[in-house]
Amino acid sequence: MSKIIEAIFENGIFRPINEPHLKNHQRVRIEILSEDDEYSVEAQKKVLLEFAGLRKSNATDGARNHDRYLYLKD
Repeated sequence: MSKIIEAIFENGIFRPINEPHLKNHQRVRIEILSEDDEYSVEAQKKVLLEFAGLRKSNATDGARNHDRYLYLKD
């Protein structure tokens, strides 16, 4: 299961802002996205939506009707 946990880096340690609800000694993989990089994540989302052809059409039901959009089915 994946989840996003906001944290603060302090004295060489990542300190979660909220309780992460993990088991003690549970191994996890951490991907660091600075708040300064959020604009690049949003830019990537826009590019992917345009690639999928959903951004220009303003369609909001891409997940629900993906067959219709991917395979041109009615």
